[in-house]
Amino acid sequence: MPGNMLLGSIQISGEHLSTVEVRDICDSLKNNSTRLLSLRGCKIDDEDFGPLATAIGESKSIVQLNLNLGVVSDIHRARLLGEALTRNRSLNSLFLHGSPLGDDGLSVLVPSLSTHPFLTSLDLGDCRLGDGSIKLISTLLPPDGARQGIHDLTLSANPAITARGWAQLSVALASSSTIRTLCLDYNSIGDYGAGMLAVVVAGSRTLEVLDLEGTGMTEFGGQVFLDLVQNYPVTLKQLVLSENGVSEETQQQVSSCLSVNTEDAAQEAAPAEPGPSTSATPGRSHDRDTSAAAVEA
Repeated sequence: MPGNMLLGSIQISGEHLSTVEVRDICDSLKNNSTRLLSLRGCKIDDEDFGPLATAIGESKSIVQLNLNLGVVSDIHRARLLGEALTRNRSLNSLFLHGSPLGDDGLSVLVPSLSTHPFLTSLDLGDCRLGDGSIKLISTLLPPDGARQGIHDLTLSANPAITARGWAQLSVALASSSTIRTLCLDYNSIGDYGAGMLAVVVAGSRTLEVLDLEGTGMTEFGGQVFLDLVQNYPVTLKQLVLSENGVSEETQQQVSSCLSVNTEDAAQEAAPAEPGPSTSATPGRSHDRDTSAAAVEA
């Protein structure tokens, strides 16, 4: 089979998969020997997608599923995937970046996503979403006892979402979310939306990464964030403001403040006695090509 097949990992990119190859993948899923399945940009015939979705639903081992770049190519496939996720109880990360879902496609997925107990990472970048999708996504954010809620959310490159949609998302995030990473790059957010997101940052005790690259912000929006990180305690560690009308000086000042805040927080959290320590550098979340190392044992 083309691609990379490590222990517990099947990674294939940009291939046209034959029926035999899909059957092999299904067998691996049903045998609970696959934790990561990445079919990024692969072409799968319609008669093979149904069995694949069924196998995903039956798998008790899969924790990360990457169907980025058009694998879920229509609402029929979205429905099949939704049915699979209703049965699956092991998945924690779902990547659908570059899938032509639209609001209708997402609407058939959300019922299964809203009842999934362990799904915490969701990539819906470049999925042709509009304001209707924001209302649906907002229902997934808070933990409710039966599910953990979304911790890492990517909505990059969905330009049909308007100021109203971003306002709805901001309210939902501020209300009850436990979001850690939020990627909204290449959307029409502007200074108005940036101001609302600044309020989200100010109130959040979990948000660590916010990507606002290429979102139509001006220096005014940059100054709002600078005032925030200079004068208020935040958990934010990384704020991406590039490809906006925000000056380099302001961007550097924001980064410097966040670096100082991160160092101060690390010192406060440090144990009294020396001991082993670990660190993680937050990264940006766009369409991603997953690796076996990304799946925790």
